[in-house]
Amino acid sequence: MRPVAPCSAVLRLDVIETPYAIARVTTILTARRFDVLTLDVGAPAGGRRRMTVELAAGDDAEVRRAVKYLHRSPDVLKVVHLPDEESHARRAAFVVIEAPAHRLPEVVTVAQAMSAEIVEAGHGRCTLFLAAEPDRVAELVTALGDFPVRDVVLSAPVRTRTLRRPGEHGRAGQPGTMLNARILR
Repeated sequence: MRPVAPCSAVLRLDVIETPYAIARVTTILTARRFDVLTLDVGAPAGGRRRMTVELAAGDDAEVRRAVKYLHRSPDVLKVVHLPDEESHARRAAFVVIEAPAHRLPEVVTVAQAMSAEIVEAGHGRCTLFLAAEPDRVAELVTALGDFPVRDVVLSAPVRTRTLRRPGEHGRAGQPGTMLNARILR
């Protein structure tokens, strides 16, 4: 079971805060037959709402087409494509497994190795929480392979641009790396 889409594109949109603006944006995507995998809408701030949309995308041309359609909407103020190589991605996941009490130490070992948190354990079930890169979420599910997985609940992807520009190598001591970051006052 792989809980992340293998070919997806993540778009970050700034949408005006008006009634039905979110519905109009999603209608644009569904009317043109884009497959929306996840949709996350943030709370209003400064007359805007931030949306993160994950689309099942076959290629770059399809992503460009989605961006083009979204730019046409008067409700959309800004569209940013966040490709994997230019952004940091995290997903939150709850994984519920069947785990008898005598096997709980095994679950604890896997959780510690994967930096997951055991949220609840008892009555033959165990709930783990992990916030990490999408591949780490899939690795957690694989690592728990000896236990029957009852449920996997994933959040929409959370993404932000990297500090480096495309093509820049982030070696220690070079511009664009965290070691040379300065706090601007």
